[in-house]
Amino acid sequence: MGAVRLIYDETTNQLKRLGWFGKLNLRGTRKIMQGPLRYCLQSNTLYLPEDQTLIETKHRLCWGRIRSEEFYEKDWLLNHETGEVNFDQPLVVNPLDFHLSFTGIGFGVMYSKRHRETKKGRIPVKEFISQSIIDKIAENPEVLEELSKSQFQELMAELFARMGFHIDLYRLSKDDGIDFLSVRIDKGDPIIFCVQCKHPDQAKSGKSRRRLTVPTVREIYGVAKANDLHGCVAITSSTYTPEAKRFADLKPEEIQVADAQDVIDWVKKYRWNTDE
Repeated sequence: MGAVRLIYDETTNQLKRLGWFGKLNLRGTRKIMQGPLRYCLQSNTLYLPEDQTLIETKHRLCWGRIRSEEFYEKDWLLNHETGEVNFDQPLVVNPLDFHLSFTGIGFGVMYSKRHRETKKGRIPVKEFISQSIIDKIAENPEVLEELSKSQFQELMAELFARMGFHIDLYRLSKDDGIDFLSVRIDKGDPIIFCVQCKHPDQAKSGKSRRRLTVPTVREIYGVAKANDLHGCVAITSSTYTPEAKRFADLKPEEIQVADAQDVIDWVKKYRWNTDE
């Protein structure tokens, strides 16, 4: 008994030979998470194909692991004439049509749409924040004020996942100006936005939270540009100054801002996770 590691090329629906794999540090993992090879990551281990031209030509690739005995049970995995894996041959079945629970088979694209960064690496999770907290906010919006900064960040990550985005939630410390990455998957390369969540301290006891100013929005925009991302989203549990809104309006395709009322509206709209 054993397992075969390989690369699945979604562009051509072929299994490809594994050429290299190795563990990455935090900086390396984050860099890969922001590009087309993000599904070649399993936790903080990167798997690359033997044929490097697949990377250069931007094929959609992901890691694969198939238990050895599965080859003898699935005609589309094994060439029975040669007794070898069907490398480089178009498959009659798309492996991504199988659910992760399919015995002995796992592929990166189906790994999870929720990932959390930990000290030990990047791991899949079922949810970022409990349904009970979302219910409380939906029924009483004032509960939003009671959240900690980390809970506010987790709430936003969960809501974006429910909107249909794939989410990579960064660790709270050393986030480099990014709380999480939101990724929209389509037929081309992934569209990636960085999201920064601001849950400002109250100005004074009993007073409303401080508004976000234009330097904050500029900073978030700069982070997106520095990381070659498609754009950024700034979210606050407070409001924005008029200057901050005007700056965001200059590039509506690259900068999006959301305030406390938007958050409450999202909580009510995406209270129930209907897509899973």
